[in-house]
Amino acid sequence: MMISRNTIRRIRRKGESGIALISVLLLIATGSLIALLVMSISKTTSFTVLPFVQLQRSYYVMEGMAQRIQFLISADRELYGTPQQLNVDNYSEYDTDRYLPDAVPHYMDYYGTPIVFTIQDAAGPVNLQGTNFQQALQQFRNFVDDDNEYTDLLEDLNYRITDYIDTDNSPTDNNSFEADEYEELGQLPLPRNGAITDRNEFAYIPELTTIFPVDQDGRLSYIRLIPPASANVTIDGNPDIFGVTDDWLYNACNLEEDELQDLRQAIADFHSVDRIPISESLENASVLTKLNNYVRWDTSGIYTVIIRPAVTDEMGEELEKKLPGRRLVFTYTPSPTSGATNGYVQFYEWMYF
Repeated sequence: MMISRNTIRRIRRKGESGIALISVLLLIATGSLIALLVMSISKTTSFTVLPFVQLQRSYYVMEGMAQRIQFLISADRELYGTPQQLNVDNYSEYDTDRYLPDAVPHYMDYYGTPIVFTIQDAAGPVNLQGTNFQQALQQFRNFVDDDNEYTDLLEDLNYRITDYIDTDNSPTDNNSFEADEYEELGQLPLPRNGAITDRNEFAYIPELTTIFPVDQDGRLSYIRLIPPASANVTIDGNPDIFGVTDDWLYNACNLEEDELQDLRQAIADFHSVDRIPISESLENASVLTKLNNYVRWDTSGIYTVIIRPAVTDEMGEELEKKLPGRRLVFTYTPSPTSGATNGYVQFYEWMYF
């Protein structure tokens, strides 16, 4: 039986329609996949770029906060004078917040960015500048009655610092280090063979951080800051009470374990939202007597400020939105609110991390 031409044309048209439908569906599916891919790339890029943008923005936030904090410190000093007795000062006696070198956490919103900062005196507990390291190490040696690994390490550190800053290449002791020993450690071109001008350089000296540990930020804040020579500034006097470690308090001030715990709790109460004065919070008043000859309750006049992105509010509650950001530490001498007398503020430390 012969099929008519019209029938053949209809069959062909149906076949062509099916092929066209399949082609359209394939194009739609391909377009959908491309759209999903673009959306996925866009989201991935957003997750990658947003933290980077926030970290870059945090530089401006930190610098802006640094300016604001300097003004607040200057205003506090003009209103109430130079701090004298931080252990008895009561925040509740003032109509405004206080900005003292007492390590109290201050929370602030800087144009939508939650910030927390603390102010401390720059007088760290251990002065290793110049030849002071010999006296400092001897003081630590005096803390211990009998010779042991601790005292042996103190003796080694005395030789190692000496060889680090002297100009010859002959080790002072068998356990000291000169160029050959630093080369074996992969630390050439050490030693400096000159005076250490940045306290963080002490970290290069082997095993020094065993005695003088780094803080939570990796800084050698346990060692007293070394101001630039051009600043003509010397940080004298007893160390800042809020910068010393438990070991230092235990050894230098001869605190018993229960007295040490009492002091730490009193400082925690002072740093809480209640701001209870340390002198009122201490259960054992004799602790203050032991401390007075070894720590300072006033200020050297040189402040160190640490600024961080806040992760909690002042009540200790976690923030719903936490923004990544840099941290900033700077050290300086406060100026009047009208500005520095010579027209500029000199910083002895300015460190992002």
